[in-house]
Amino acid sequence: MRHAMRSQSLFLRKSWGFSLIELLTVLAIIAVLSAILVPSLAATRTYALRVKTKVQFAQWTGAMEQFRQEYGFYPAIDGGSGGKVLPAVFAGALTGRTLDGTADALPGNLAGNTRLLSFYVLTDGELGENRTALSDAFGNSDIAVLYDRNGDGVINEADGSVVAVTGRETGISLSPAMEDLDLAAGLRGGVIFYSAGRGQSASDLIFSWK
Repeated sequence: MRHAMRSQSLFLRKSWGFSLIELLTVLAIIAVLSAILVPSLAATRTYALRVKTKVQFAQWTGAMEQFRQEYGFYPAIDGGSGGKVLPAVFAGALTGRTLDGTADALPGNLAGNTRLLSFYVLTDGELGENRTALSDAFGNSDIAVLYDRNGDGVINEADGSVVAVTGRETGISLSPAMEDLDLAAGLRGGVIFYSAGRGQSASDLIFSWK
């Protein structure tokens, strides 16, 4: 009887245990699956953030157009110097409030929004945890803007110049290629935005008009 129980115990131990080869095989399969799935998940996440940023830029463009319809001109959310979005001026011009939304914007940040009208509602995702910076879906706060300053319906060299934007995570400065933004030829439209996206190469740039 005791011998039978011992034999059964040995049998169960052999049946349920893993050999070293089996264990290594399982680990190899997991490694292969990870190598396939991880890049795919990263690519999916990047694509989702690009789409979110383009939607964000479309909403900003819509707010700028509403401002123009109300006041007859586009607000100088770049401070009038050309190139980069200034968060405090963006908030003042398009919301009538400070960036954190706690008070009326300072007169110098209204960019002509004298009636403190609200054309846009800033979300927490655009402002970060401390509500002190304006950013795209990738967290980039270095965002370029160009707008039709003279009202001719075309954005060209008379309206500003192409500027480089820097990716938050990489610190790399990227400029649009000629085929993406040629101000000498001009681009039909009223307002355009662009940012560095994930910021690794020029192909990562996200344009509001493409």
